[in-house]
Amino acid sequence: MDVLRVLAVLGASLVVLGGPGLPTVLALRLRPLTALAVLTPVSAFLITASAELGHLLSIPWSVLSPLVLGSVLGGLLWSFGIGRRRSRHTRRAGAPEPVAHDAAEHRVAAEDVDDTAEDGADAAPPDSQTVDTAHDTEGAASPASTTTAAATTTDVPGATLGLALATRHGRALAILLGLVIGGGYILLRALDMMGGLFRVNQTYDNVFHLNAVRHILRLGDGSAWVVGGMTSLPGEESYYPALWHQSVSLVVQLSGQDIVLASNFVMLLLGTVVWPLALMALVRTATSAGPAGWLAAGALAGVASAFPLSVMSWGVLLPYLYSLSMMPLVLMLIVHLVRLAPDGEQRLTGGQLGVLVPAVFGAVALAHPQGVFVALVMGVPVMVWAVLATATDLVRRRPRAGIRLAVLVPLTALVIVVGHDIWYRFRPVEASAAVWGPNATTEEAIWQTLTLAPNATPIWLPLGVLVALCALAVLIGSRSRWLVLAFLAAGALSVATRSLPVDDLRYELTGNWYSDNNRITVMLATAAVPLLAVGLDLLLRWAARLLPVLRGTAGAVLAVALCLAIIAVGYFSPSTEVSKRYLEREWRNDNLLSDDERTLLLMLPEVVPEDAVIATNAWNGSSLAYAISDREVLNTFMSFQAEDEVHLLNGHLDDAQRDPEVCDAAEDLGVDYALDFGPKELHDRSATYTGLNEISETGAAEVVLQVGDAKLLRMLPCRGTDGSMNG
Repeated sequence: MDVLRVLAVLGASLVVLGGPGLPTVLALRLRPLTALAVLTPVSAFLITASAELGHLLSIPWSVLSPLVLGSVLGGLLWSFGIGRRRSRHTRRAGAPEPVAHDAAEHRVAAEDVDDTAEDGADAAPPDSQTVDTAHDTEGAASPASTTTAAATTTDVPGATLGLALATRHGRALAILLGLVIGGGYILLRALDMMGGLFRVNQTYDNVFHLNAVRHILRLGDGSAWVVGGMTSLPGEESYYPALWHQSVSLVVQLSGQDIVLASNFVMLLLGTVVWPLALMALVRTATSAGPAGWLAAGALAGVASAFPLSVMSWGVLLPYLYSLSMMPLVLMLIVHLVRLAPDGEQRLTGGQLGVLVPAVFGAVALAHPQGVFVALVMGVPVMVWAVLATATDLVRRRPRAGIRLAVLVPLTALVIVVGHDIWYRFRPVEASAAVWGPNATTEEAIWQTLTLAPNATPIWLPLGVLVALCALAVLIGSRSRWLVLAFLAAGALSVATRSLPVDDLRYELTGNWYSDNNRITVMLATAAVPLLAVGLDLLLRWAARLLPVLRGTAGAVLAVALCLAIIAVGYFSPSTEVSKRYLEREWRNDNLLSDDERTLLLMLPEVVPEDAVIATNAWNGSSLAYAISDREVLNTFMSFQAEDEVHLLNGHLDDAQRDPEVCDAAEDLGVDYALDFGPKELHDRSATYTGLNEISETGAAEVVLQVGDAKLLRMLPCRGTDGSMNG
């Protein structure tokens, strides 16, 4: 039975995360890996857009809304031919070969090679140029020398290392292996952390996230203002980033299964599929790494324990997970916009960028606004790098450098100005909201960052040596040096949040994330994994030139073996062990909801009528009756706005038999039942809502269902202020 439930949720999750965007992606005629990678962000953008349109037009919320919107958009794009691919032979006869400052303008000559070498050559060296005698590291090869190089299989990117990877099937196998190894590793660690697919995360934010999904389903409205209104007074609704809740609600609708299972499945798919695919697409289209690099980008997706595992547990920061799982695609699009990406079949056209930039950027921002800050931290330095590199090209009098610079300078300036405004406009108003302090010295923070150690965990030198070696390889032998810049930018913020004292400077740099070390340090993975992948690809190519045997199948085997070895190095590090114990604790304790309490909640629909209201305490988990039992509760979350009557019942419901005003309040709000889960609460609190603590002992209610110490009580008739009996 559980297998069927799991399959139903898996199928529904795949439809929700990929279905709405499928027509658009097909219309754009993207290369296969890029198409797979952008399916989720395009779908996500359509989901949140359809939610707001449905809210405005009073259309009931269902999976049909984003599917129809996606079909319409896809049809329009197809009819206008937005996604027409550039021809492999579009360069005019006699036209000069483009020369560029970096991978962006240098076409590696695979245009006259047969189709088995096509994809390997289209993204060709800038990275491989450093190991190819036909190319100069800083300059461009002549058309004749490039064509000669492309004519031999061993000069196709990736073929220098393992001929098996140079074929069409070999390239597909490399991508598949990367996804299986990286996604499988994250999945195994996540399931071990959780203790099972059906577990409830025992953290503060999870109460809101699960109940917000139920709120959407009950009201039939997925608007972000509806989600924000769950804890607000009528008329005072505010915006809350609701992409996560919208997506999970659709999975619940489509599968017919419970919210907890659907939430866990969407979380796992984002971490094990969406994230590795995004990393591989970044490396595949924005660098000139060969198949070994693509494989490594996927396989090493979980090598930095901070992401995605930590945001699957701590918090629990599910909307932030949604945003960061798509972040490599933001970096990919920025690199294409500023023309740092290699020319060739993988290069995105202007029409494709025109659709993907608003869709992907929008999805990241709508999933969680802090994703915008992450994009600024890594994206702005890359854009500045592109400006400087293009200016260098202009000095060297390279073709079209002046035109590119004329576009790049105002674009970069605009992003900096707007980004500066966003940085200050949308961070917490009060510095007191940035409550997290430092937990390392500056030296410790630097080493923790270099070794990709999660927040407040030990340094692991072997991984740090590997990161430094790959960074050095990229600096020396690759035209994708912007990867190092993105890593340094994210690393600088990681060092700042771990070590800076609580003062104005700390708030200026980290206040946008509430100075939360956990939220900030996880962004490092977006730059670190591609840096490792491209560096590893270069090191293996150099090794293949020294050891010709590696140009055969042995090279492909070595690439896989090294990825597995690096994963092992990361897994057996002391930082991973410390992080593992902490993350498991957030899933496997009973601070929020014990097994007995959850069993009772699952039984409630058999006892409590659908229109009944239950008095609950969010701090002890009883308010999850809203999400799990599908019954209305008095309090949906720990932090909320409510009428005075609600606060009266929270403090004095047990006095309903003695206080007529309490009796009237219970009658007015329709409170017929109460849940008593005892005094134990989250964050070591105790008995916050005193009105529920002794309710069965004062005669205000009677126990009608009990599992262990968890009790469901029915309110007894009481006398109101007018002297009549209520209930």
